[in-house]
Amino acid sequence: DSAYTVSERVIPIHKKPAALEPANAAFDKMVSTIRVRSEHCMGALKGRFQSLRGLRVLINRKRDHVFATRWIEMCMILHNLVVDVEGDEWAQWFIEQVPAGEVVNRNEENAAADVRPGADAKRATLVADYAAYRAVFNEI
Repeated sequence: DSAYTVSERVIPIHKKPAALEPANAAFDKMVSTIRVRSEHCMGALKGRFQSLRGLRVLINRKRDHVFATRWIEMCMILHNLVVDVEGDEWAQWFIEQVPAGEVVNRNEENAAADVRPGADAKRATLVADYAAYRAVFNEI
């Protein structure tokens, strides 16, 4: 999503005019595909476990953060166990239960504070690596 600022941990798609370069456009398409899959996974989890729609945990200490992380991990483990038993087609029903706007959780207020000097270079390296991968893959 181009609304995010590039950082060491967040590699958003390119904005115009950089998005018009063929290598960047291919990279952006791949990133967008992964983002959609990720949103579908979050939608399936939130549809199955209502507690994940608004995890009501105050995170004031490391222990609170660990608790919230473990809660989410347990939901993921249980979800995967149920998918193993019921099959993948059930996940689609849960994805449809979560409104599309609820899946993405943006925090743009702190985005500027997360920018690192090497973030643009990291994205450029990822674009070049993906272009090289595509060149090799297309030759096979």
